[in-house]
Amino acid sequence: MNNLLKRWDLDSNDAGELIVGGCNALELGQLYETPMHVVNQERLTQTAESFIKAIKYGYPANASAHFAFKCNPVPGVIKIIKNAGLNAEVMSEPELMLALKLGYTGNEIIVNGPYKTDKLIIACIENNIRFINVDSVFELERINYLCNLLNRETEILLRINPDFIPSGMKKGSATGGRSGSPFGLDLKGGEVNKAIDKLLKMERIKFKGFHFHIGSGIQNTGDFRKVFSKLRNIVSDVEKAGFTVDVIDVGGGLGVPSSREMSTREMLLYQAFDYLESNKITANDLSFGSYIESVTSGVSDLFRNRKLPQLLFEPGRCIASSNQILLLKIHQVKERKGIKKWLISDAGISTLTMPTFYEHHEVVLCNDVNREPSERVTITGPGCFAADIVYRNKMMPEITPGEIIAIMDSGAYFTSWESSFGFPLPPIVSAYKGRHRILRARETFEDMFSLDTF
Repeated sequence: MNNLLKRWDLDSNDAGELIVGGCNALELGQLYETPMHVVNQERLTQTAESFIKAIKYGYPANASAHFAFKCNPVPGVIKIIKNAGLNAEVMSEPELMLALKLGYTGNEIIVNGPYKTDKLIIACIENNIRFINVDSVFELERINYLCNLLNRETEILLRINPDFIPSGMKKGSATGGRSGSPFGLDLKGGEVNKAIDKLLKMERIKFKGFHFHIGSGIQNTGDFRKVFSKLRNIVSDVEKAGFTVDVIDVGGGLGVPSSREMSTREMLLYQAFDYLESNKITANDLSFGSYIESVTSGVSDLFRNRKLPQLLFEPGRCIASSNQILLLKIHQVKERKGIKKWLISDAGISTLTMPTFYEHHEVVLCNDVNREPSERVTITGPGCFAADIVYRNKMMPEITPGEIIAIMDSGAYFTSWESSFGFPLPPIVSAYKGRHRILRARETFEDMFSLDTF
C-alpha cells in the first residue's frame, strides 16, 4: 500500500490504481464520468460508530452525538451516518424537514443557527425538537412569544460566545471568538445574564443548559478542555438564579489529521504571492479518545462537587471529511515556458472545490498513485474566469490530459457549498466492498432550469 494512502485506509492495485471501498476509482470516474464524489461507505460507518463508542466509554455520564447536517447535507450520506447511531443537528427549516424525512424523531434533533425564522421555530415546537439552541436575547423573546401563541412548551439551551480562539485558528474561523463572530450570547458583555433574567419570567420555556462552538477543523484537542474555564462564573450565576445546568452541548469542530485550514500566514502568502506551502498536513493526535478525554477533563473540572451534566456533541468534519473523495479529470495541460503550467480540470472553486481556497488537501493521481511529485502546477476549473482555481503552485506528478486526480477529504463542506455555475452538480456514489451505487444522480439540464419559466 502506498504510504500516503494509509491516512485514509485506502489501497491500490498492482497497476498503481487507486482503490476506494473495494472499487477502482479510475473505473468509477470512467463509468459515472467526472467530476464525481465517491463515498467510502464502510469506513464512514466505522468512523461514526467509533465516535459513539468513544463518548460511551470516555464520558462517565449520559452523552449523545448529533451529526452536523451543514457539513454534508446529502441524504444518502446522512442515512449511512444515522444507521451508525448518530442523531441530527440542523440549522434551517429544509435541514429540519430532511431530518424528519430520514426518520429522526424530534427528540433526536437539536437546532442551531443565528437565523431562525418564525416558521422554523414553530416547526421545532410542533415537532417536539429536543433542544433549540438560542443564539440571542432577541431570539429568546421570539421563541417565548411563539410558545405563548401556540400554548406549547419547549426546552432550550443558551448558546454562549465564550471569547475563545483555538490555537492556530484565524479569528474569522473562530466561531467562539468575541470580536470576529456574531454567534451566541456575549458572555463578557453580560448577554447571558440578561437572558437568564428573562427566563425567570418565561413560563413555557424550559432552560436546560448551555451550548458553545469554538471553531471548525480544530487541530489541538486540548483546546476543548481549556474553553470550559470560561464558563465557571456563569454556571454559578445560573445556580444563584434558581436554575440547574443539566446539559452542555460542546458543539463540534474536531479536525482530521489528513487536511487542515491554512494559517493566517499561509493564507496571506498563498493569496498574495501564489506561495502554497507543501507537506503541511500534520499528523496531530486527533483521535476520538483524545478528544473525549479533553472534553471530559474540562467538564469534570467545571462541575467539581456537582452532578455531571448530559453532554451533547455535534461532530461533522471528523465523521465525514476523510471518507469521501472528489474525482476530477484533467482536460488539458497548458504551459508557458518559464512562467507556469496549468492543469485545466472539469471542476473548480466555482462549482465544487471551495474548501481548497483556504484548506490544505492532498491530491492523488488515480491511475498511478506511486508517480512521484516532480513539478509545481496550477490546477484550474472549467469556469471562464481567472479565480476558478483548485490549487496554485501545487506539487504534483507530471500529468497528461485525460488522467484523473482525487481531491482527498471532500466529505466536509464540499457538497455543502457546491453550485451549478454553468455546469451540473456531480453524481455522488457509494463504494462498499467492491460494489457501488448512486446516492445522487448527476444533475440534468432539466434539473438545472426546472424552476425557471421559458
